[in-house]
Amino acid sequence: MRTLFTSFAVITLVASALGQTPKLNDELGFLPTLGAVHERYPYEAWGSATFPQYGANQVSKRGRHWNLWVEIPGKFSDRPAAWTSVKPVATKAGWSVVSENLNGGFLALLHYNLNGVEAWANAVVDDSSSPMRLIVEVIEIAPPPVSLTLQEPAAIPEKLAAPDKGEFPYLAPLPGSVPRSGQDDSAPLRLTPKGASQPEVIANGSFIRTYSLKDLSQVLFAAVYHDALTKAGWDIVQESPNGEVIVAHYAKKGRNLWAYLNDHGENYTIQVGKEAAPDAMKASLSTSCRVAVCGVLFDFNKATLQQASDGPLQQVSALLAANPSLSVEIQGHTDNVGADAYNQTLSEARARSVMAWLTQHGVAPARMTAKGYGKTMPVADNSTDDGRMKNRRVEIADPKCQPKGR
Repeated sequence: MRTLFTSFAVITLVASALGQTPKLNDELGFLPTLGAVHERYPYEAWGSATFPQYGANQVSKRGRHWNLWVEIPGKFSDRPAAWTSVKPVATKAGWSVVSENLNGGFLALLHYNLNGVEAWANAVVDDSSSPMRLIVEVIEIAPPPVSLTLQEPAAIPEKLAAPDKGEFPYLAPLPGSVPRSGQDDSAPLRLTPKGASQPEVIANGSFIRTYSLKDLSQVLFAAVYHDALTKAGWDIVQESPNGEVIVAHYAKKGRNLWAYLNDHGENYTIQVGKEAAPDAMKASLSTSCRVAVCGVLFDFNKATLQQASDGPLQQVSALLAANPSLSVEIQGHTDNVGADAYNQTLSEARARSVMAWLTQHGVAPARMTAKGYGKTMPVADNSTDDGRMKNRRVEIADPKCQPKGR
């Protein structure tokens, strides 16, 4: 909630949960004695700030986050003089001055540690207006106001509710969240592998749930879900510096789950890729005689498998273990970028890498062959980025199979 403080009274309560009105607490009680207190940026029930704001020896602090300003009473010739009038008011309220920087703009680093409360503040005197303003960014050190425990995905894929109803059984929303929408998305879910410049398909479609939660900040969103996901056995594959996006992968118990979590402010989405479980692969082999194995990722322009490939390859291994009479051809395919010979060599090397992985995980080599097809068997239009992404793939095929309908 956006709160504007116009009273000179010292307000000593502070919101401790999301969705409650933020109020000035003890360490900020000196501000209303100067004048009306205004929000420079919206209050965050849990945010992050860097102290000092610029210069050497910066550290990041997390907790309740205010960014406020107040006019400094009186007329002053320069910013240090204005700060001289404010400094005793702040120190009397319990703040200590850690440092003062007069070069390139006035900045004071303040620290508060009384009655079990610790806080840090960047205090800046702004002389672009008259009267001058005191701008303070404050973090009161505190744990996240919400926590989350996620249920680890089961060995047998869970039955999901309809897109507009219910939650993911293994990716619950944050406490207090309000469901907004849900959808079944047929577009490929994509990921740009580490070290690469182009995305790859990791799932053929996804399920999306959207929620809202008042006072949610990106740093809170990232911290709570990062902790909950790792405790539930997920690997954090990518995480944006600002906490807006988390990409997580679960590749245990024969599962291959990809999740994108995206914070948009008070609204956030959870997107989970559709799994191609062994029974689904078997069905595709029976009808089409081949199946693309989504999520097999390689280092850029190399045949080195990335660790995230373990999930889908475990499912191929499970398929072969459950069907001992099945023999397969492992196929490597590329897009049309590059010379024919280069693509042919790369596709062959990648097919051999997949076969080597399966051999190392218990599949008899006699049940497999590896073959590269380069760019000779596209499944999509190579004139578009999406088409080329779909053409870069690993497939398994049943050489004895005849596609249904032929």
